[in-house]
Amino acid sequence: MNVLGKIRGFAFNPAKEFAASREDALSDVFKYYVLLLAILAAILAIAVTAVVAMLGLPLISKFAPLLGAGAFVGIIAVGIIAAIYISVWLHIWVYLLGGRKGLKQTVKAITYGSTPCLVLGWVPGPNVIIAPIWSLLVVISGVMELHELSPGMAILAVILAILVPLIILGAVIATLVPTMLG
Repeated sequence: MNVLGKIRGFAFNPAKEFAASREDALSDVFKYYVLLLAILAAILAIAVTAVVAMLGLPLISKFAPLLGAGAFVGIIAVGIIAAIYISVWLHIWVYLLGGRKGLKQTVKAITYGSTPCLVLGWVPGPNVIIAPIWSLLVVISGVMELHELSPGMAILAVILAILVPLIILGAVIATLVPTMLG
């Protein structure tokens, strides 16, 4: 697998790269995703270790490498669990809107679509907004290509997958806040 070629493809020509990846085995998809996730986790773990060490607090500084290792493991664990959860949740909406190519294709859309966030996730500043939007557009491209959905249906599936939990969260907060204040 040409990882750099895939990164370039998903970043700059996602429709073509998704078409070429239609038959990729889930094991290859998982290897690609975990490799990029591990690189991001390593960079962030080094940053955590450095920041903790720079604080200069004797007790905490002694544990800086342990905190960095914990950050590394935690980022990988959360990344894998999040990819699985998001793939299943998005697939429900894709299926309801006509996507019948299987969960495997939705997993590819999510894991490959996260390429911009995984590659740029360590860069501070405007990238906090740019990379997630870029990844969202790549995921939409993946849903369109891999499930052969129209652009409108792919966009709607992704928007519903995002908005429904936000609406539920908003309703829960709207219910709980008056109770907690009153």
